[in-house]
Amino acid sequence: MTQKKTQLAFTKNNMKTRRQTNAPTAMSDDEETVSQVFAFNGTSYATYQEMVDAKRQRNRDMLVSSGLLEAKAAVDNAVLEQKRAGATVSARGLKRSKAPPAAPLRRRKSSRLAGVTASGIYIESEQSGKFEIAGGSFTQELEKPKHYNNRINDGSELSISEAVELTGAKWVKDGTVESAVHFMKKTLPDIIDDLSIVSPSKKRGSPTSIAKGPGVSSEITSENLRSHLDALSLDDSERCVAKVVPERIYSVVCHPSPDQIIACAGDKKGHLGIWNVDQFGAKVVGDEVSAKIGSTTDGVHLFKPHSGCISSLVWNSSGTTLLSSSYDGSVRAFDANKQVFEEVFATYDDDKMYKEKLGYGTDHGYNSWIQSMEIDNRYECGKCFFLSTSAGGVIHIDLRSKGKVTFDQILSNKKINTVSLHPDGNIMATAGLSTMVQLWDVRKMPSSTTSTKEPKPLAWQSAGRSINSAFFSPSGMRLLTTTQSNTLDIFDNPHLASGLIKPNESIKHNNQTGRWLSTFMARWHPGTFSDKEMFVVGSMKQPRCIEVFADNGTLLREIRGDALTAVASRCCFHPSANKLIVVGGNSSGRVTVAR
Repeated sequence: MTQKKTQLAFTKNNMKTRRQTNAPTAMSDDEETVSQVFAFNGTSYATYQEMVDAKRQRNRDMLVSSGLLEAKAAVDNAVLEQKRAGATVSARGLKRSKAPPAAPLRRRKSSRLAGVTASGIYIESEQSGKFEIAGGSFTQELEKPKHYNNRINDGSELSISEAVELTGAKWVKDGTVESAVHFMKKTLPDIIDDLSIVSPSKKRGSPTSIAKGPGVSSEITSENLRSHLDALSLDDSERCVAKVVPERIYSVVCHPSPDQIIACAGDKKGHLGIWNVDQFGAKVVGDEVSAKIGSTTDGVHLFKPHSGCISSLVWNSSGTTLLSSSYDGSVRAFDANKQVFEEVFATYDDDKMYKEKLGYGTDHGYNSWIQSMEIDNRYECGKCFFLSTSAGGVIHIDLRSKGKVTFDQILSNKKINTVSLHPDGNIMATAGLSTMVQLWDVRKMPSSTTSTKEPKPLAWQSAGRSINSAFFSPSGMRLLTTTQSNTLDIFDNPHLASGLIKPNESIKHNNQTGRWLSTFMARWHPGTFSDKEMFVVGSMKQPRCIEVFADNGTLLREIRGDALTAVASRCCFHPSANKLIVVGGNSSGRVTVAR
């Protein structure tokens, strides 16, 4: 017990000694001044702030010597230039008018608070658009469209000014109608007058004739093709791109003029845009309208000949008629001689009131529309053409004389995306959602009025997934298909085969454009170069590009540039024999021209 008390007393004394040792001691003023000196990099500073400033200056000097500030400035300048280039791309072409300020809505007031007695009427049931109201009956029918299939009009002709005004106040400005009339009535006829067409030969020619410039001796050949490909450029945003239509582009085509670039595009809402790329004829001395044309439209003229998506656009070989097919079931032709948009064909159901119409009985319901159009190259007049439908049918129209439907046959149980006629005029290729490309003998196609015999394909091939397009080459020696199996397939002389066929070349190509972009459709150049052919197609690659392939599947060129900022889903070649020109349309309504 005594030992424990002694140890406890010793512990308390040690703790007391430690507290006295750790207690702060008083310092004189001189000692305190000496202890508050701050040092950095071997230099002493009187205050803490001076030392911090020295560290910051050291960091700035290191940053300057490292070159990071110069690199950052270069990146900022590059981003600024890209933004400026993007603004230039968006500026040319169509410009939306500012909507007038909307009138303020009337403020809603409570009838209960206002002391208004309720009528006591309420909806008891609703079925098929009809409402049953307590105490009586009330019927509300859906408003029927004014014209068949909600078309623009009853099929009557549309003048140029009417087609422009149908685009709406959003796109019609001062001078818009006048500039469109000036282009269609003066500029386009001048281009047509200068047009020189070389008709395709019977054995090996192009379905769309090749235009040669008057007096031009140098043409694209297999020897100089590489130089023409290398010369293609998309770097000048001022000249290469313009907004031509308001919505997503579904079809593009070029006028067959050898000297002028007239690019046409059709969008999902039925708008037709015609872009006079170099604004030929826009500046005429003494013309009062000319001053407005260059400043208000940038060479772009917008029309609305259809109420539905424009699925196909085709010029005839003489460049005098532009045919357009639409999801609204109509085909219209702009005739440069008549200066009107004329409805040359339209689908109708089997109602007796449409019995006198040319397209009587060709409309198979709400899910039936015209998916594609192909001019019959057996007749140079451009008044005969094929139509494929979403119901799996193919229709041949002959507008010569009084006009007639040569045949109307269901060739597939699903939508046919494209129809293409071989240059010999005998074999027709169809492709679509059935995953099959099929070849048919047009001569054996039974008439819709004289026979019920089902036609049978001569040859076929299954791609595994749906096929976006199938087109014969200008020589007819090859068939090109674009498939959702992510391939571009090339068949050699398929028109001579029978039964199951296989592609001779299959190019791996990402064709998954998604929901918001138009599908890819690889298209041939309308000319041949010493038996060599090539085709163009859009691409999902980054940076954005347009690809040109040879007929053996070799990639010839990826066309890139500052003017191409989006996926060009629908592409085509200009049919000039003197210079290589590629046109692409994207899903924002812009058209890009590489030349």
